[in-house]
Amino acid sequence: MADKYEEMARQMRADGVDEAMIERFVAEEKAEDEFRRGRGTTDIEAARAWKSMPESIRQLLLGNAFCPNCGAASFASGYSLRMRDGFVLIEGACAACGAEIARLCD
Repeated sequence: MADKYEEMARQMRADGVDEAMIERFVAEEKAEDEFRRGRGTTDIEAARAWKSMPESIRQLLLGNAFCPNCGAASFASGYSLRMRDGFVLIEGACAACGAEIARLCD
């Protein structure tokens, strides 16, 4: 998989893209790939609602959950999405301790 990202970066350099943009693009691709390999099941309606949100809001929501185990506030990669009462529910693991956490996005 690392070869995929290296090839992307190589091609972008050949096209004259600056290093900051390459780094950002590759990081977004890695995050998207991790999301696709997620541990849970993501339903299509939830994925569509999630993707319709601006990236800045999605990142804010992923970094603003509460872990009752350690008090941290971020999801680890590999979270899943479901619809619950018309809202997106993020379920996953705490980035700090690995405990299961969830957040309802209204």
